[in-house]
Amino acid sequence: MTEIRHFTASAVVFDYADRVLLVHHNKIGLWLYPGGHVDPNEDPAQAAVREVREEAGIDVEIITEEPFRHPAVGSVASPFTIITMPVTDRKVGAHEHIDMVYVCRALTTEVTHQAEEVGGCTWVAVADIAALATPPELPSLIAEAAVFARTHA
Repeated sequence: MTEIRHFTASAVVFDYADRVLLVHHNKIGLWLYPGGHVDPNEDPAQAAVREVREEAGIDVEIITEEPFRHPAVGSVASPFTIITMPVTDRKVGAHEHIDMVYVCRALTTEVTHQAEEVGGCTWVAVADIAALATPPELPSLIAEAAVFARTHA
């Protein structure tokens, strides 16, 4: 049996008060950072930025290490991490998401959510994330992303 895998891209977005942007995902009923599937002809960094704009209505810049550069090739911003997770939905059934997670800085902070997919969005202090309904790995991933953002901004 061949395992179905989808490439996704997500963004852990911080504002200048070191709060993180979380969206309430309608399908799974949990607070997450914005993200979604990488569209055809789109690189993962573009997908992460697009998903934030679609889900929260704000623009962001990616915080990353300086990429390899050479005149013969292009380069794409490197994600903070790449994680895999099992997913089940009515459309595809059981499959795996390979998620390229980027750390971003918000260029604007007034959020407006996409009601079809996101039940709400809010800025949360990193210390308060553990009190919310999130996937189990989210608080520690965001805490590490906050350290990365402070040391690379």
